[in-house]
Amino acid sequence: MVIMKRLILLSALLFAFYPLSAYSDQWKLFEHRYEYKPEDVLQATKFVQKKGYWEGFKDDKLAGYVFLSKEWTSKLVGYSGKHLETLIGMDTNGDITGVKIIFHSEPIVLIGLKEEYYLNFIKQYKDRNIKEPVSVGKEISMDAITGATVTAVVQNSIILESARKVAEAAGLLKAAQASGKKLSQKYAELTWEELKKSEAVKSIVVTTKELGLEDEGDYIDLYVANVTPPSIGRNILGDVFYKDIMSTIKEGESAVAIFSKGKGSFKGSGFARGGTFDRFNIEQGSKVYLFTDKDYRVLSGIKAEGAPAINEGGVFFIKDRDFVPVLPFKLTLLLPYRLSAAKKEFRSFRMEYGIPERFLE
Repeated sequence: MVIMKRLILLSALLFAFYPLSAYSDQWKLFEHRYEYKPEDVLQATKFVQKKGYWEGFKDDKLAGYVFLSKEWTSKLVGYSGKHLETLIGMDTNGDITGVKIIFHSEPIVLIGLKEEYYLNFIKQYKDRNIKEPVSVGKEISMDAITGATVTAVVQNSIILESARKVAEAAGLLKAAQASGKKLSQKYAELTWEELKKSEAVKSIVVTTKELGLEDEGDYIDLYVANVTPPSIGRNILGDVFYKDIMSTIKEGESAVAIFSKGKGSFKGSGFARGGTFDRFNIEQGSKVYLFTDKDYRVLSGIKAEGAPAINEGGVFFIKDRDFVPVLPFKLTLLLPYRLSAAKKEFRSFRMEYGIPERFLE
């Protein structure tokens, strides 16, 4: 027992200063692996192997699908730098019938959480429909694992993206397709007001009252813009920074600027410890895009005439070629909510963004 306490204390010291991904081979202490079978997450009497998933049958009728997340979302990793391997069941309507963790090495013990809390957290996904929005802090409560924000956000992304990709493969969902248009490379000088009026920049405001805080006013005024088109990017970033950003990304990749006013932070502190920004993500079609400290550049100010001063900002790179810049995407913002002086939860807020027609051709 004494040895275990010393190990945990040593781990906590490392945890405070370095991301666990840098020590992935040294964290065997936190590994949990569970046996599984398809019927754990879907009631069926027969399973037929397909490419990347099983079809489950009951009385010779298709009942749904079972799949392993590592077949579909292996690049999504938790705080430990390892994938949270998950077994997922889904019926033919897109309702999740069951979720089971089969491997993870998240160090939740270091923040006083028991393994059963994590297992209880994922039970919330049962009966959720993958065609509907499902966000941590809204449909999914973080109460069971408060403090493990990175783990919760990544787990949510793994379940939803895996399920939606299987739904596309099985014909339950249609994959997002481009409209035939592309980003315009023309440039026109635009003021801040013109950028907002054209909806090249969109925002969402969250008040202190919405987060259970006593003081009045806005907690955060968050702005989003796809800065890949020159008429948006050059006006927001300035010519020098825009040129630098465009030289960083490759053809077919995108850059999205996210910045804010107010006392609140959309970056949070999770990325400083584990590399992943745990307070926001972007969804488009079946894909959920999370960002790390390697996927962005700091944005300290907006160059457009009349633009306000900002407290926080970044340009985030979407390198996945599945992202379609001419199609809308959803941004989900996750913020701490004060339940009482001693307890907090998290709440999520959503907004949709799409590049206006005038910036397409």
